[in-house]
Amino acid sequence: MSFWLSKSNFKQVLSSRLFYKAFAGFWLTIVCIFLLLVLFTRLQGELLDNDPLQSRHLDSLNHLKRNIVRLVESKNKTLQQAVDHPRLSRHSMILLVHDNIDKTVVTGNNEKNLNLSVLNDLGNENTPSQIRTERYFAFGPLDISLHQEPYRLYQIRPLPRPMIFHSIRMLPVWMKLLAVFIPSVILSVFLTIYLITPLNTLSRSARRLAKGELDARVPATAHRKDEVAQLIHDFNFMADKLTHSIQAHKQLLADVSHELRTPLTRLNLANAIAQDTANDATQSYLARIEKESQCLDKMLADVLTLSRLEYADHQLNFEPIALSSLLQELLQNAKFEAQQHGKTLSNNTIPDIELNCDAILLSSAIENITRNAIKYASTAIEFEITQQTDRLVIRIKDDGQGVDEGALTELGNAFYRTDSARARQSGGIGLGLAIAKRALFAHQGDIHFANHQPHGLTVTITLPL
Repeated sequence: MSFWLSKSNFKQVLSSRLFYKAFAGFWLTIVCIFLLLVLFTRLQGELLDNDPLQSRHLDSLNHLKRNIVRLVESKNKTLQQAVDHPRLSRHSMILLVHDNIDKTVVTGNNEKNLNLSVLNDLGNENTPSQIRTERYFAFGPLDISLHQEPYRLYQIRPLPRPMIFHSIRMLPVWMKLLAVFIPSVILSVFLTIYLITPLNTLSRSARRLAKGELDARVPATAHRKDEVAQLIHDFNFMADKLTHSIQAHKQLLADVSHELRTPLTRLNLANAIAQDTANDATQSYLARIEKESQCLDKMLADVLTLSRLEYADHQLNFEPIALSSLLQELLQNAKFEAQQHGKTLSNNTIPDIELNCDAILLSSAIENITRNAIKYASTAIEFEITQQTDRLVIRIKDDGQGVDEGALTELGNAFYRTDSARARQSGGIGLGLAIAKRALFAHQGDIHFANHQPHGLTVTITLPL
């Protein structure tokens, strides 16, 4: 409750452009509903509304009846003279309705051109009532016999101005509902489109940015000056800053990795010279230095490869190549490596198709994923290749322990390693799958990780044909 009573929040609401747009939209809807109701009253023509006649009006109508009978029968006045008598028609009009329309008589001072024909259409309605229209009140009918002719007597009181709200109230319920439904739906749809469309665009751009598409931006609209436009501007500003920060980080990582290779090369050269002159006691230490420097060299090479793949302007060497040529040697080497670890790798027949790809990069990515499966499998690895309508699907399954469900979405991120893979003997720094993922994205492909039953991990690679 304190939020709504806060003076600063109240001021923010009043200074909000969206507030005034929503406010204007609400009242525009109300005005459109009213105008449509008025239009319906015009289309409906003269509308009638009946209520029981109150006793005082009934007494007045009976008094009028007696006066008319007296003027016609005792004073020998004509019907027209009787209804035009100043004392009777001073404040109201008199209508004598006959079944023969030509014999109907009405006070001659119908200056406002009231439509009295609707009272003729009521037929033999003998119950006196108060009849309301937009322009007058009518009281009656009351049966009266003049010159042995039956008439129905009405007393009519014109209104100074049309009762538009009364006409609206007399509209049928379905017309009222239609008048509310049409403007509210149309204006609500337009207002929703006006507000939601840029927000949906913003949401899609935010998801793209979260997926690593650093060029994701929301097109700015010059005609908007409200909070939505400010939100779009702030998002684009944030995306620019984030992109600059990430690119600077990647550039720093690539530069540091590149600069480290020079001292590492000198270290390897010095170590080789030392091995030539070292005694047996120090050979084991020098061999250890050589192994660790080779590991460090591999890590730096992976970092540089990942850095190159993450730059959008990195050029790939796309050429058509038979899928069998791409995978045959890879699978032979993988089967040999699996046998060395006491495991088996099986595959189905390679489809006879061609891929337009960077063969070295794509082969390295698939090999990286396959070797990862061999490393964590218990006994067997399945390499399944499927050709679909417009894509190639490769599934690499192992029967290892799998990965925690919460970690599946993190696989393929740079420097990420699952808890079970953190032991030094597993090797690597979490760049193998990241490089493979970037290589597949560079080929407009995709990679998906999922656990399968009873245990193990399935890596699904999708490539366009």
